[in-house]
Amino acid sequence: MNIRGIKQQANHIYLKYRQQIIPEFFYVGYVGLLAQYLQSGLFSFFVSLFLSPIAHGYVKCVMKLTDEDHARIDYHQSMVGIMEFPRVAPAYLMRKAIILFLTVVVALPTIFSFHHFIPELSIEWFSSLGNAFIQTEFFVPDFQEIALIAENAFIVLNFIVCLLVYLGLTGLFMPVPYVMELEEFSWSECIQYSIQLMKGNMFKFIQLYIGYILRHALYWSVTGLVLLFVGTINEILMLFCMVTSLFFYIGVFKGRFEIAKYLFYKEIRGDYDERFTGN
Repeated sequence: MNIRGIKQQANHIYLKYRQQIIPEFFYVGYVGLLAQYLQSGLFSFFVSLFLSPIAHGYVKCVMKLTDEDHARIDYHQSMVGIMEFPRVAPAYLMRKAIILFLTVVVALPTIFSFHHFIPELSIEWFSSLGNAFIQTEFFVPDFQEIALIAENAFIVLNFIVCLLVYLGLTGLFMPVPYVMELEEFSWSECIQYSIQLMKGNMFKFIQLYIGYILRHALYWSVTGLVLLFVGTINEILMLFCMVTSLFFYIGVFKGRFEIAKYLFYKEIRGDYDERFTGN
């Protein structure tokens, strides 16, 4: 499997359909961004859970643009996560639940030692933590909080372990949306089949992600600095910057990476089918 070839093909498809991808991805991202902006803790957490299937709009758009010649996408693809919620929600919700639960288990040492930084570990605080994990896609770090946490070596180490667990599980379940879309599987079968597909391919997926991680880091850094400055001026202006940053996010990272993931899935699916058909 040629990771470099996948990246080149993803870049070609993105540039070919950029005028369609940017607005449709923006609609998906805008709805997903609402949950992050909510500051009500528990309510925000449940909104985040409800909106997690919205990401299937990325999948549907990319599959159509990649598999069809001269494809056209519209809200039927980008909003499929809402319009077909009963069909797509179980796989997305259970995948998120598994990732969130196992990551929080690994983070327990840090949570119990966090009394130095957080006076009261309330339900609202845990809800905010869960919401941050659910909405990691748009999460922009607070540099002031990072500086505070960085002073504790144990917390930094545990955070790195949690991050590796989170990314590892995310990679292991990466094929779930494509399996759900192409096969008549239950959510549990989608997860099991996803794990089978990724066996022996995790290192290759890591290679693929590393090829895009600098783009994601660029989005985080630029957006974080802007929000750090703008947030001290006006909250409405900060929300405006968060929304407009979606265009930057799509153009720099999201558009190409979503296409690359689907191309990667097609590669490993083809290899898997060949192994079990004897061809």
